[in-house]
Amino acid sequence: MIGRLRRRFANDAGVTLVELGVGMAITALLATLMVTWLAAGVGSETSHRSYDEAVADLRHVTDQLAREIRTSNGLTSLGDHSLTLWLDGDRDGVVDAGEIITWQISGSEMVRVTDAAAAGAVLATNLSQADSLFTYDSDDPGSVTRVTIDLVALATTRAGSDQLEHSVDIYLRNS
Repeated sequence: MIGRLRRRFANDAGVTLVELGVGMAITALLATLMVTWLAAGVGSETSHRSYDEAVADLRHVTDQLAREIRTSNGLTSLGDHSLTLWLDGDRDGVVDAGEIITWQISGSEMVRVTDAAAAGAVLATNLSQADSLFTYDSDDPGSVTRVTIDLVALATTRAGSDQLEHSVDIYLRNS
């Protein structure tokens, strides 16, 4: 039996160039498909991460801003891209340093600044300043009972960018 196998393989001359070329072409095609599949997965993951970060930023900002507006002692200044409120932290009825807080949409960022701080804290990025704004139920800061916050964030996708809109109505408790 071993002798028969030796004679069979002895006449086998090996692989021809055509067979080698076909094998290499198939391997190259499979490698190209795998790389394309992996690149699509990475791009999809990046898009999802961008969406997740934008949604998290919007929720965090609106939660903190809503909490401060609801518990504030009133608004002191109104604007389309900013609002200023008095948050009496020590509840003494006197405006102290650090109790006047301004929230503003500055460029693509939501910034929170107190009257005691030299620089503000950036709480959200990638906002569309043209589409994000504050609206009020009155033009007089002392008469405002409802603030509507419309924020539009830009999430990066493989096709460019997409807009995420978040809107919330906040009613002042202490007005």
